[in-house]
Amino acid sequence: MSSFEQEYYESDRFWDGEAIQDENNLNRIRETAAIIPSDTHYLADIGCGNGVFVNYLQKEFPNLSLLAIDRSKTALKFVKTEKKEGDIADIPLPDHSVDCATCLEVIEHLPVAVYQKALSELARISKKYVIISVPYAENLEKNHTQCPQCKTMFNADLHLRNFSEETMLHLLDKFGFECISTKKTGVEYFFKGHFEFTRFFYPEHFRQWRSPICPVCGYKSHEKPVSIVPQEEVAGQTQKQQRSLISYFTAVPKLFWPKEKKYYWIIGLYKRK
Repeated sequence: MSSFEQEYYESDRFWDGEAIQDENNLNRIRETAAIIPSDTHYLADIGCGNGVFVNYLQKEFPNLSLLAIDRSKTALKFVKTEKKEGDIADIPLPDHSVDCATCLEVIEHLPVAVYQKALSELARISKKYVIISVPYAENLEKNHTQCPQCKTMFNADLHLRNFSEETMLHLLDKFGFECISTKKTGVEYFFKGHFEFTRFFYPEHFRQWRSPICPVCGYKSHEKPVSIVPQEEVAGQTQKQQRSLISYFTAVPKLFWPKEKKYYWIIGLYKRK
């Protein structure tokens, strides 16, 4: 992990909790908690972030022993349960030491070098179950942002991979666990073809700065870009006029444009074979 990426995850802005207050996220937490098997007495949440899941479990399941693990000191400040600093690629727990290991919205961030190691670690520490949730069939380009300084384009949430239902079914096969259930959650509705429309008519949308820090060069939002080209400002005014005209002619068709239903997350429950 680069020092800039580490700083990204230590940002207070990243862990302020605002993003998980919407109803879809709260439902995801409730639905994940609902699939915890009844014979689970000790649960470790790996990559716990600001503790949104374990804090919920502590309140709703007071008899459940909980441990939260994350590599971010900033994130751990918000955790109300027993907690420990640690990395998912080297979890500081003995083999088969917990009944259930959960890992929610984490593995989509992992680079190739540590991805398989992280999955093996989740399997290693659990003697019974593993629960993993990830964004479902995510189009990584939709949340692209561009660093104003080095011009690198990346997913603003630092998501590096997407997951299908087939991927989830076989995620832990080679680590001695079988998938016994999957559940999709977080219903969203999209205009069909909206992404392609946006990419063609509003390409600047994918260059808007939406990140606390660039993981490549370290640029932060309160800093100024290295250089500003005056011609771009003129071009920007023209683009605004074009956007206004496009919006005018597309407002009415939106009333009749077909929509498609999608799920934002998928949750997998795995049992040791």
